[in-house]
Amino acid sequence: MSVSRWVPPVLWAGVIVALSSWPQPPEFGAPPGTDKVVHGWMYAVLAFLSVRAAWSSRTRWTPWVLALAVLAGAVLFAAADEWHQRFIPTRSAELFDWLADAVGALVGVAAYRLTMLSSKARPEAAL
Repeated sequence: MSVSRWVPPVLWAGVIVALSSWPQPPEFGAPPGTDKVVHGWMYAVLAFLSVRAAWSSRTRWTPWVLALAVLAGAVLFAAADEWHQRFIPTRSAELFDWLADAVGALVGVAAYRLTMLSSKARPEAAL
């Protein structure tokens, strides 16, 4: 198993935690009301990078089991991150933020699976 494959998802998880730890996070010019889309994209990237790292680790798990494991991990990470925001001044834990995170993670896993299918299930070709 190549540990270096896990550097991108771990760094991205760090970005998520850093942004959610910020009492007044920057909006980066996003239109009002689009925060759920931002949540979704953040977790889509996390799930995509995570399933890529896990698949490339030459696991014995089937692709579907691997995809479900990554999805479960991302959803649990999102729940922990929402809970952690309760302790940040001006932030709160929101059910709909967590749902947006979960949908984003599902999109990220599905995007990688589609990439794999289109590349004849060769992980190195899907990178």
